[in-house]
Amino acid sequence: MWCARSIARACFRCSRPNSTALRQSWTQSQAACSHGLHRNSPQAVDRVKFPACDCAPTILRTARLRRGPSFHAEAPPMTQHQPAPKKPAKSGQPGWSYLAHKLLQRLQDHEDLPDPDAGATDDDPARMSDPRPPALTSHTLLTGLRLAASFGSQAAVNAAITPNAITLLRGVTAEDWPALHYILPCLLPAIWQIREQKPLDSFPIRRLPPRCLRLIPIGSGDRPTDLARLLMVGFDSAAPLLIVLAGGALPEPRLQDRMQVIDFAPVDAQILQALLARTHPPARPGDSAALQMAMNGFHPGMADLLIALRGATVAEVAHNLAALRATRERAPDDPPHLDDIGGDSPALSAARAMVADLQLWRAGTLGWHDLTRTVLFHGPPGTGKSWLAQAMARSAGFAAIPASFGEWQAAGHLGDMLKAMRASFAEARRRAPAMLILDELDAVGTRADRGPHQNYRVMVVNAFLALMDDIARDEGVVVVATCNHPDLIDPAVLRPGRFDLRLTVPLPDAATLAGVLRRHLNLPEPEIRDLAQRAVGHSMADLDAALRGLRGEARRAGRPLTSDDLRAAFGADDDPAMTRRIAIHECGHALVTAALGHGQIQHIALKRTGGQTRIRRAPRAGLIADHSDLLAELMAGRAAERLVYGTVTSGAGGPDDSDLALATRVALAIETRFGLGAEGPLWLGETTDWLHDKAIRHRLRARIEAAEAQALAILTPHRTLLEDMAQTLATRRELSGQEAEEWLEKVRTGEEVVATHAPESGPSPVAASQPPACQTG
Repeated sequence: MWCARSIARACFRCSRPNSTALRQSWTQSQAACSHGLHRNSPQAVDRVKFPACDCAPTILRTARLRRGPSFHAEAPPMTQHQPAPKKPAKSGQPGWSYLAHKLLQRLQDHEDLPDPDAGATDDDPARMSDPRPPALTSHTLLTGLRLAASFGSQAAVNAAITPNAITLLRGVTAEDWPALHYILPCLLPAIWQIREQKPLDSFPIRRLPPRCLRLIPIGSGDRPTDLARLLMVGFDSAAPLLIVLAGGALPEPRLQDRMQVIDFAPVDAQILQALLARTHPPARPGDSAALQMAMNGFHPGMADLLIALRGATVAEVAHNLAALRATRERAPDDPPHLDDIGGDSPALSAARAMVADLQLWRAGTLGWHDLTRTVLFHGPPGTGKSWLAQAMARSAGFAAIPASFGEWQAAGHLGDMLKAMRASFAEARRRAPAMLILDELDAVGTRADRGPHQNYRVMVVNAFLALMDDIARDEGVVVVATCNHPDLIDPAVLRPGRFDLRLTVPLPDAATLAGVLRRHLNLPEPEIRDLAQRAVGHSMADLDAALRGLRGEARRAGRPLTSDDLRAAFGADDDPAMTRRIAIHECGHALVTAALGHGQIQHIALKRTGGQTRIRRAPRAGLIADHSDLLAELMAGRAAERLVYGTVTSGAGGPDDSDLALATRVALAIETRFGLGAEGPLWLGETTDWLHDKAIRHRLRARIEAAEAQALAILTPHRTLLEDMAQTLATRRELSGQEAEEWLEKVRTGEEVVATHAPESGPSPVAASQPPACQTG
């Protein structure tokens, strides 16, 4: 705390011979204190006789008018604070500029004074050679300007220090808090002090003295019980209370309704211009516009800002920010913001909803236990599941904590693996608010596995379940998991409460691919859309590998990457005849599904090795007719090929999720598990060993062939519609649910067409679906 001794010593710069007078000044200030006067009070200063020199007026004015940052408990007996008159801002300046000027002036005045307890003396030659005070750092100035912009005016500050006032300052990050903690006292009038209440402080039994502000910072690591106790201390007094959400949240969001809420202003172009006016040479014409353009919609971190501010001129700072923005927008490994991803698929919509709720929680308007805090994204490899999880963390402002069962297992034997698993969960707690992103969740396995490593699997699953249950009780950690095969995961892991949402993320559509290309390439929008359409059917991993490979080829050739390179890469394997046949196959699925009315088409797309039709199945009663219709939908692609070409390909068969595989399982279930086949009301188990029974195999074949005939009968009157729709799909490579509906409605109404113009292309949702859904190809 700055006392009269400090002020007197400041005079050494020009009155070194007056050491005797200075000692007398210090003695007199001590005497003033012995008379019950605070050394920093105007009364104490008035009793001090400063040496007669040119500095005396400045010293006296400083002693009377300015106060350094102080968090002392005792407040000096001062006169009642009177609200300062509001000074109008100069033309072209923000309304908070006058408050910012006063705040930074108080802070600079405090920094000008030498520290009486510092090791360097006033006889230091370096100090004597350059008597100018050191300038405030850019971080300090930025924090002060943001604080002034947050309150806006001295009137708002005065309102926050009136008796019984409760003010909530939210939006403060962990990196903002140290500087803000130091600057806060300079926001207050000189006669005010701050008493900070911390979790470990003893419970006070006396009220605060007048002109004292109670400060309660809430960090991300504070436990709800500690926060409730802190708030009880703050509420148990008429003293004004300032609560700062420094990464944490209120334990009870409803309390916010009784507070004056102030958002901590982010760094924008106005704040940056105010800073540069203090730290850099005057801007030249056009510099301010360049700075405004660089900062428009861009919110760099503090470290990036400080690096950009190392530019010697405003123009250099604007250039640094523009370069940083361009790098961030095109960085392949930098996850996007969810707002940069087009579409409204179930997976993306759920991700956005979760992030919106997390932001409400951080603002103190939503309780933690009212949130969806766990989600599992599953789908084929390379579809961008981890990419979406990283985008959620960035959009929510949460720390991303990546982990996987593969990494944990690489730590060593069972004990080492469990230790690594616990360490990941502990790190997420420590860095809260955080998002724990678990890849390869299907590696957890299931306790039902009766293999040779069953005991190992049981211990791993049990340990994981315990960690998931523990972290669900704490605030600030969201768990996002990804996997390729959710059917391999123990059912206890997937139950609600551990994973509340399970969402399929198939291959990305054109809208998603366009967003990725925009981040990587500086191309006109029409070219971006054209390339995105050509890239439909490629996974996110395919796209990333293609971009890296093409950049390398262009670099070795000594030329930039062009859109022609990408067009050639994305269309290199295209066979127009095969593309049309695949489109016929997929449109057959869609038309038969629409005609039977048992599902809604969500998306149709051509892939590199086939096609995919996503169908949201409607609930069915389970009658034999319902199962027969499902078989017809599964066989409709093969029937469409037979109708148009007179032959069929192997496209309906192949892997265990192919049309024929799914149809065989449905037909087998009718015979052996549903009690609807020739075996009567018997349940013969879920095994596929019955396929070795020749009689059952014969009945399955008859059912599947009848289903294909049923689909062919539905498609035959609509052959022209089928071919026109397939031509549109072959050209665009995908149809959204809404676009497909324009064609499918003709099947429901029985309308036939001879020639049809393709509907105009529009935005498509991100490739994702949620149960109950079916994908056919």
